[in-house]
Amino acid sequence: MGAMRAFVAVPLGEEVVRAVARLSGELRRKLADLGLAAKWVPPVNLHVTVRFLGLVDEAQLPAVTEVLGPLVARHASFLATLRGLGCFPDARRPSVLWVGLDQGAALLERLAAEVNQALDGLGFPEQDRPFHPHVTLARARRGAPPPDLSALVAEHATDELGSTVVRELVLFRSTLRPKGPSYDAVWRGALHPGGRREG
Repeated sequence: MGAMRAFVAVPLGEEVVRAVARLSGELRRKLADLGLAAKWVPPVNLHVTVRFLGLVDEAQLPAVTEVLGPLVARHASFLATLRGLGCFPDARRPSVLWVGLDQGAALLERLAAEVNQALDGLGFPEQDRPFHPHVTLARARRGAPPPDLSALVAEHATDELGSTVVRELVLFRSTLRPKGPSYDAVWRGALHPGGRREG
């Protein structure tokens, strides 16, 4: 068996993907005017990463899915609302541009904490930063220092991009290609139905 780049993520509903794609188109024009060269995530690749695993031997996959399956099934499906624009590490030094989660963020954080604990137990490297649920829109290209995006982030701080029902976690294979990565689902774990909303 070979190895593959893999990550665990929450897929987004079609309406939310369309809304995020529209925002990306608007931001692409604004950022070009500001002089930010960025690599944009195509709509088909939009998701919320729960855990990046890195290079995984395919022989490890059964162990991963065996721990994730029962864990995911214990959680009820829930509604997640995308709202607001942000940057990593911050808007003054933007490296990654993202949309955050509002409603449902705390539920996803709890689910991610359990996923991370389970995968840590399998020997995967522990995460070096706290989990912050978000959808990556673009990454700044290396080169000239990026412009300060504080005003842009403030302008879009309350933008609501719709809601999606978190029904499953997906283990994706990431294949690097000249035009960018492509993602293929290798496993899906369903949350149990009849979920609750976070107030």
